[in-house]
Amino acid sequence: MKKNSLLQKLVLLLSLIIYLTILGNQYFSWNLLGMNPLTLSMLGIFISSLLLWLFIAIDWPSLLCLLGMALIPEVGFTKILPLSFGNITFAFLLFTFLLTYSLEQTYFIKRVTAWALHSRWAQASSWKLLIAFYCVMLCLGSFISPTILFMIAYPIFEELAHQFGFDKGNRNAAIMLFTLYTTIAIGTAMTPINHVFAITAIGLYEAAFKASISYFQYMMIGIPTGILIFIFLLIFIKYVWKLELAEVTSQRLESLKSIPKMSREEKWIVTVFAMVVAMWLLPELFVMILPGLSAFFKQAGIVFPPLMGVIMLAVIRISGKPLLDINKAMKEGVYWPSLLLVAATLALGSMLANENVGIVALLNNGISPIFNNLSGFVVVLIFVIWAGLQTNLSSNLVTVSVVSAVAIALANSLDFSANSALIAVFIGFMSSMAMMTPPAMPYVAIAIGERWLTSRQALIFGFWILVVTILSCMLVGYPIGSEIL
Repeated sequence: MKKNSLLQKLVLLLSLIIYLTILGNQYFSWNLLGMNPLTLSMLGIFISSLLLWLFIAIDWPSLLCLLGMALIPEVGFTKILPLSFGNITFAFLLFTFLLTYSLEQTYFIKRVTAWALHSRWAQASSWKLLIAFYCVMLCLGSFISPTILFMIAYPIFEELAHQFGFDKGNRNAAIMLFTLYTTIAIGTAMTPINHVFAITAIGLYEAAFKASISYFQYMMIGIPTGILIFIFLLIFIKYVWKLELAEVTSQRLESLKSIPKMSREEKWIVTVFAMVVAMWLLPELFVMILPGLSAFFKQAGIVFPPLMGVIMLAVIRISGKPLLDINKAMKEGVYWPSLLLVAATLALGSMLANENVGIVALLNNGISPIFNNLSGFVVVLIFVIWAGLQTNLSSNLVTVSVVSAVAIALANSLDFSANSALIAVFIGFMSSMAMMTPPAMPYVAIAIGERWLTSRQALIFGFWILVVTILSCMLVGYPIGSEIL
């Protein structure tokens, strides 16, 4: 604890020195390092923000990052605020959080899980029961917040573990829990629906290159890649890690017994949520059949569906109450620290990629000789490995922020041989695959903290799946992405 406290104090001191130095250099013309003051300022803000995000927090350092950029004379608040809080990605995430909050207040997730686990097929054997559990988590994970889904699934896992006779510290229980949160991570990686990591990576790409990556395009890459990883995960628990399951008699899980019948409120909320998802995906499918409708949704943009959904839920009233209390949802359903980090990242990424800032030229002079000799495949592989390793050692959003910023700057700095849109997709995908260490995601910290899983087990199991993920991205996702992006 003392070591962490000392490290945090050192990081805070170093960040303070960096900020004071770049401000002094800007306003007193010190001409440090013989570098353009704007370039040095942006480098300093990037480095100090990265340190603070990694070792201190993500909320107030994000605001400090925005303040630091706004105090640069050539930038100012009038430029930074539209790039951050006024960015379409920020608005999209805000409305998506509100929309998903309404779904999370229903019994929908438990209802779907109960349907899968209490089916005749799942009740036939222990292995079928477990596979049904993971399959439904994979499907739900594709559009539900991973942390929320894990907290709902965790008591179900505990009940399953006790039915199989596994206690805390049992290797079989560790394998089961690791597989649970890794399955949720795979589902998160497969789609950008309600997933901040993929959405942020796509948003940074679109802001930098003024080009779009549709949900449909992302999912055409993410779903096949994710399904392959999931299949390998099931193979690993059966034949490599050798999970041993005792046969249990067919019975319903206590945690899924007391689910009431589907209410009118739940039916409306699920219907509206399904409509929003359809508005994201169907325009790509109906472009030949209904070109006018497809053109309308493309013109309206990605913010229109969740905003429309939020308005509908707030307007529709049952028994005198709205389906969505926006005031309550803004307090309980929006994770503001993540949104602040997204806002800072969007502005920082745009500034780093701006040729007038000078970072692009700096990278061009320093890294160009290295990347010019690499094929597009190898360049993409480098970013896939980097994003995969960093997201398992730090955090998802920090990974998206840092790796995307560097990738965008590089793509603007030289005759880039790689597909920058595909790199953005893979950064979003790999940033979701956090499973090796407690800082990676809250569910890893919970699993280890509750002593169902050891840090060593998480690291070893996670490394196996990380290797499979990298190979799947390059052997399955890369060929598909090269064709459609």
